[in-house]
Amino acid sequence: MRLSGVLQSYTIMMSLGLVLGLLSGGFPWYTKEISMASLALVMTLSLSGIRLGDARGKDHVTHSLKALAINYVMLTGLILGLGLFFSGDYWIGWVLMAAAPSAISVVPFTTVLGGETSKALFSTAVNYLAALALMPLMTLLLLGSSVSTTSLVYSLLILIVLPMVASRVVMRAKISKPANTSMMNLGFALLIFAVTGANRDAFFAETMLVLTMSLACVVRTFGSGLGTEFILRWAKVPKSSRVAYVLFASYKNLGLTATLAIALFVPEVAIPATICIVFEVVWVMFLIRYYPGVPG
Repeated sequence: MRLSGVLQSYTIMMSLGLVLGLLSGGFPWYTKEISMASLALVMTLSLSGIRLGDARGKDHVTHSLKALAINYVMLTGLILGLGLFFSGDYWIGWVLMAAAPSAISVVPFTTVLGGETSKALFSTAVNYLAALALMPLMTLLLLGSSVSTTSLVYSLLILIVLPMVASRVVMRAKISKPANTSMMNLGFALLIFAVTGANRDAFFAETMLVLTMSLACVVRTFGSGLGTEFILRWAKVPKSSRVAYVLFASYKNLGLTATLAIALFVPEVAIPATICIVFEVVWVMFLIRYYPGVPG
């Protein structure tokens, strides 16, 4: 396969990022900065194909409220339920994950999977605004200490607002679709390489703990996502509309979760998020094959 073919394959590029990250340990320095820059690039490219004026209206508000309920009621409840099987520092890790907003990558993944990007963008913004109140409140009630909103505000500015502005410049540049796809895939690969590599030590912990945690992560990601997919398909919701809901049902901002865990507690608190990151990567690779019409 030619290099251009490799770069335009979502599955190949994400697989390379995952495998190489786990084998090498990722970047030796500036992992957080590289991860955020990669995701900001992917966000910019994914938004360059839509008009931001379309990301508003009554249907977008309705979509955002449903997405908020799916992510902060259904998925959060499931995560807390799974967290009850763990104690000590690991329970804290599950609480932080449950309290976190949806992953920023829901927006570019919606683009990749053929969903409605403008609605995913609006719903993500609403999710993060709600998280400014929900995340500190949940951690205060469940852990006895509140998480600062500073990291959330910073994420909102760098990973949503800045790409929205930059995407207008990219739109005027009229980059070809193959080039846009290749750059998005490269950004995804760098992100996955950085995140999985930096946290690979979690997979060399106690074997039984890793296996148990992995099972919980499968239920949290595949169980929640597929359950939402089957319910929406049964309700005859078209694929373009249900893609974002499925992603909101299975993705949390695990990068933010792991960062807060290390910054506010001890490294062990980050283990649940670290293990779940790998399953989220595998999950989107599965969805690329699952949904018809999505190039591999």
